[in-house]
Amino acid sequence: MNYWLFSLINDMANQSIVLDALMIVISKVVPYIYIFILAGLYMQGFRTRNFKLRSESFATGVLFVICLLGSFILGSMFYENRPFVDHTVVLIVNHAADASFPSDHAVGTMALACGILYYRWNLGTWMVYGSILVGISRVFVGNHYPGDILGAFILVWILTALYNKLLRRGVVRVYKGLDRRLMYAYMKRFQQEERY
Repeated sequence: MNYWLFSLINDMANQSIVLDALMIVISKVVPYIYIFILAGLYMQGFRTRNFKLRSESFATGVLFVICLLGSFILGSMFYENRPFVDHTVVLIVNHAADASFPSDHAVGTMALACGILYYRWNLGTWMVYGSILVGISRVFVGNHYPGDILGAFILVWILTALYNKLLRRGVVRVYKGLDRRLMYAYMKRFQQEERY
């Protein structure tokens, strides 16, 4: 079933230059865009002096790291070869022949989407859709099985639920002390710039 679904999606590669280019961009560029979005939200929190935006963006960054660590642990426990190692595939993005399960791209983008969804519903919703597209693109370019993507999403959803219930408030509290120092330094610099 996993390989059948993989073939269904991957067989569409090399049929259209436009679709190939789009999937390559989604696969390689969107994860970085998500990181820039989180950094932008954090910086916006400084510009607007919005503690909630800063603290929740920081908490989302912590969730991102936790999910990537979870992905590493899960991948170490359940090693699976990349599709191109065991099968003849249409490979349009080269990749090292390392562990396929779960997809780090899917984990990273979904973790950021779910983290932002917690405090920016509309943006987070669009990012969830974007993460699903990233997952499809990773299968399309020949780097992952659909099961790698689904496993990544399930891992993130479980870790996000646990994180929001058990850790998120504590992370925000810990960040509060750090934020006072950061905000003080930012305001001092801002006041110096205003003088010139």
